[in-house]
Amino acid sequence: MTYKSLELVKPEEYTLEGLEIGVTSNCNFKCEYCCAYNRDDGQSLDSGEIIRILEGLPELKRVRLSGGEVTLNFKDCEEVVAYCSSRGIATQLNSNASLLSASRIERLDKAGLTTLHVSYNYTDAAEWSSYYHLPESVHRKIQENLRLAAQTSFDTVVETLLFEGTMERLSEIHESAYEMGIRTHEIQNAIRMNHTGWSAIAARDQLKQAVEGLVRAKKDDMKLYLTCMDRFVDLLGLPQGDNIFYSHCIDGKTQLHLHGNGDVLICELCHPVVIGNIYSGTDLNTIYRDRPAALDSYLKKLPCPALDALFPQSTR
Repeated sequence: MTYKSLELVKPEEYTLEGLEIGVTSNCNFKCEYCCAYNRDDGQSLDSGEIIRILEGLPELKRVRLSGGEVTLNFKDCEEVVAYCSSRGIATQLNSNASLLSASRIERLDKAGLTTLHVSYNYTDAAEWSSYYHLPESVHRKIQENLRLAAQTSFDTVVETLLFEGTMERLSEIHESAYEMGIRTHEIQNAIRMNHTGWSAIAARDQLKQAVEGLVRAKKDDMKLYLTCMDRFVDLLGLPQGDNIFYSHCIDGKTQLHLHGNGDVLICELCHPVVIGNIYSGTDLNTIYRDRPAALDSYLKKLPCPALDALFPQSTR
C-alpha cells in the first residue's frame, strides 16, 4: 500500500479500513499544536494487547501508531509492525524522530515498517529550538535520523504544518527535506480547533500563495501531498500537476482512533469525540453497521474544520 492510498480514493461505503492507535499518550515534546488534544494521561497499549485487538480485525488495511511519542515504547512498536507486516497490513509510525538511532531505524526496517512520518517545520536549529523550547542538538539529531531513514526500504515522509511560522518558508523546507534524501513531503493545512485554542493559521490568500510557491519549487521526483485542502482546490484555484496529491480526510469515515484506555474516537485531532470503548462492549468489526449516535451524526453532517475556517457557508 502506497502512502495515503486510503485518502486518495473516496470510500464507496463507510467501513473500518484504517486504525490509528495511541500507543502512549506520553511525549518528550510539548508542542503547542498538539499538546492540548494528546491527553498526556499516562495511558498506553502494549504490543500484546494491540496485537490481540488487531487479530479480531481481519479486513484492516492500515495501522498508524501514534502518541504522544511512540518511540518511548519502541519495542512495542517494533513488535506491532512485525505482526502487521506478517499479515500484509501497512504500518505508519508517527514520530518526532528525536529518540531514533541507526540501530532502531534498522530494526524498524527489518520489522517491515511501511512509513515513518515525522513533523518537519524548521530547517534552522536555532529557530527550531526557540519554537519547541528544546536544545538545538535535538534538531540536529532529528535531521541525522531522517537522513538514515531515507536510506531504508520504508517510505520516510516529512510533514510540514502550514501556519504563520512556515508559510513563507515551504520551499526552503522542501529543499532541506530533499537534501536529506526524502522524496515524500506532506503539507498539513493548519486549522482552528476549539479544543486547543491554536489559531496561527494562514488566511486564504496566504495559503494560496504558499502552495503556489511550493509547487513552483517542487523537485520533479518529490511526491507532494497537500492534506485538508481537497475541498477547496477549486475554490482557491490551487495548482495541480504530476506527483501532487490533494488527499482527503478519512477520519470517521474509514479510520478511527483507539486511545490507550480503550476509548474509540472519531478523530483525536479535529473531532475528538468518544464514540465507544472496546473494554465496555464496543465492537470495532460492527461499529459502522451498528453506528453509535455520535458517529452516525458525524457521517450525516461530515463537518470540515479546514473548509469552515477558510470559507464560511455563506461564501461557498
